[in-house]
Amino acid sequence: MIPKKVLRYFPLIPRLKRMYMSSHTSEKMRWHGVMRKNDDTLRHPADGEAWKSFDRSFPDFAADIRNVRLGLATDGFNPTGNMNLSYSIWPVIVVVYNLPPWMCMKKGFSMLTLLIPGRYSPGKCLDV
Repeated sequence: MIPKKVLRYFPLIPRLKRMYMSSHTSEKMRWHGVMRKNDDTLRHPADGEAWKSFDRSFPDFAADIRNVRLGLATDGFNPTGNMNLSYSIWPVIVVVYNLPPWMCMKKGFSMLTLLIPGRYSPGKCLDV
């Protein structure tokens, strides 16, 4: 039997645990709740309406600033560079939004969690 879709998963939880093992990084993981300025200027995802709406919808989660907030990004590409071939790879990258703005978008804190190879893109069928 040939599978229709193949998914390569790279565990996220051990990497998040390592972030909390470092005293420097674990302190920065609380930045959005301790050090952030509330002056109606959009500097960080925590200043946005989506973050505030999530906090209102899930007050128990929002009460503990150590809870991890993640962003998900994906974009497909053709690994061979030959556009005649119908094969693509879709990396799924997770970004930790707890970190301050000068850290959260850095390469070291963007985590590759999934690779979706195949003939067709996942499109709107990517359910997280």
